[in-house]
Amino acid sequence: MGRIKTLIRVAAIAAALALALGSLAWGEGDDHYYRNGEARENGYRNGYRDGSTRGASDRDRGHRFKFKTDDWEDSRGYEHWMGSHGEYKSAYRQGYEEGYRRAYGDYGDRRRDWRDRDWR
Repeated sequence: MGRIKTLIRVAAIAAALALALGSLAWGEGDDHYYRNGEARENGYRNGYRDGSTRGASDRDRGHRFKFKTDDWEDSRGYEHWMGSHGEYKSAYRQGYEEGYRRAYGDYGDRRRDWRDRDWR
């Protein structure tokens, strides 16, 4: 009878320990995905802002349409706390290109596009 109680006690401790460690591992996974989401969000936002600034400047100065610059390559603004640098860089480039295109004009076309309803 004493041996059965000991086995039950050891099994209960092992189950509690497994549950506690599993919860910690699950929490780390959530943090990883949250931080990557934050990296994407911050990267896109920073890239869009920088691309918009550069696109408007290039348009106003009569420079040719070219978003792949050192700024686009560099993906400025990354901080370690944001998560994955690769996720940030990818989102930054996407945001930069979209911001540049919108500020410069759709696909480098300097004419107003009839689909762009902001000009009315």
